[in-house]
Amino acid sequence: MCTVVVRVEPGSEWPVTVLAMRDESPTRPWDPPAAWWPERDPGLRGVRDREAGGAWLAASDDAGLAVVLNRWEDVPATDGTWTTRGVLPLDALQGALPDQDHAPTTRAFNLVRATATGASVVSWDGAEVRTTELGPGVHMVTHGEPDDPAAPRIGRWLESFRAAAAPSGPPALAPFDELRAADTGADAGDGWSPWFGVLAESAALPADDPDAILRDAVEPEGHFATLSIVAAAVGPGRTVLQHARLHDPGDIAGSVELHHA
Repeated sequence: MCTVVVRVEPGSEWPVTVLAMRDESPTRPWDPPAAWWPERDPGLRGVRDREAGGAWLAASDDAGLAVVLNRWEDVPATDGTWTTRGVLPLDALQGALPDQDHAPTTRAFNLVRATATGASVVSWDGAEVRTTELGPGVHMVTHGEPDDPAAPRIGRWLESFRAAAAPSGPPALAPFDELRAADTGADAGDGWSPWFGVLAESAALPADDPDAILRDAVEPEGHFATLSIVAAAVGPGRTVLQHARLHDPGDIAGSVELHHA
């Protein structure tokens, strides 16, 4: 399941910064950030799932950023089918957030929503839709409740991210370059090195360890591995992304393919 770290600092030049790791089946095809949905909005760009056509993460300068994570609850479908969760980030950037009056027709999810005014998590567990506002500070979201210390990755790493100096603006380097700088003790000068230092520290764990952020494991739902990393900053009228595709799923020591958006 995916992992997202969010820093919220209302009133600053860049009120929200986000570090997101995408976990998915290594055999499921996808495309790196680009403007894949011109029929919706030519300014909307994101990581596209080729199979269902939706997005894991989407962003625009005007609307900020949205990223969807799978939750752990099983949600039976009345007719045996579900709407793809990939529509959620796209809809969110166009002003349509799930609510209890319009119950989602998807499997369970957490939808992280970041704008220039702050951040929140919309959660659907199959029974109700809840919105958790993320106050000032650093937060972590995985497959359950935001900041839940009972979730292994959150319990292991949230306080480490909170103890590290949080990035206060856009990343200058792509994620793999940030990791390489953190690993050598260098400072890219963009404020992201401390967070990437925590991520590099976490990579010492086996990829199938419950506490591992960078994953390659067989879960009850199937084989999931960390396929890409996004670092992003959201400010008034501007959203900046840096993206890296891991050629070796779950392994930041392998080569990566970089994209800027």
